[in-house]
Amino acid sequence: MVVRLRNGEHGFGVVSRTLHWLTATAIAVQFVIGYLLDGESSGRGRGRGRSGESGRGRGRGGGYDVFGDDALVTAHVVLGLSILTLAVVRLVWRLATPLPPWPPTLSPLERTLAHWTERALYVLMFAIPASGLWLVLADDDDVLWAHVSAHVAFFVAITLHVGLALKHQLIDRDRFLRRML
Repeated sequence: MVVRLRNGEHGFGVVSRTLHWLTATAIAVQFVIGYLLDGESSGRGRGRGRSGESGRGRGRGGGYDVFGDDALVTAHVVLGLSILTLAVVRLVWRLATPLPPWPPTLSPLERTLAHWTERALYVLMFAIPASGLWLVLADDDDVLWAHVSAHVAFFVAITLHVGLALKHQLIDRDRFLRRML
């Protein structure tokens, strides 16, 4: 078995694959931590509790301490910075190595969809952590809309991205997904 670092006719190289799955895993863990923080019953979330008061830890007058006593908050911020770093590395690698050729089984519409979801996901790999940092630095729930909007856009883009891969894996059965495994 030959290990190919760069992308080529064979598909994606080991560097692209590693960066892809490392980023996907980090983002999945980040969302889990973020939603644990938002849990109403935890008392430490960013969201509003039942009384309508700002959640503990950040918000109007909340005094946000990234490296305070709350390990989940610290993990969320550190992982967000790591995702931002991964996004930079991925973008540099993406610009430095060409993509493999389109699989012949992709229709023109699917190629357009894949192209635009890739662009959206790259933008969102920067937008989500950047809006999260803005939220932390502003220490004001009035900027929460930016972070939430980036999440919504991410979920739309990732649904299209995964949906296209699953369509080719489960319906077309053309081994399309194997290019990234």
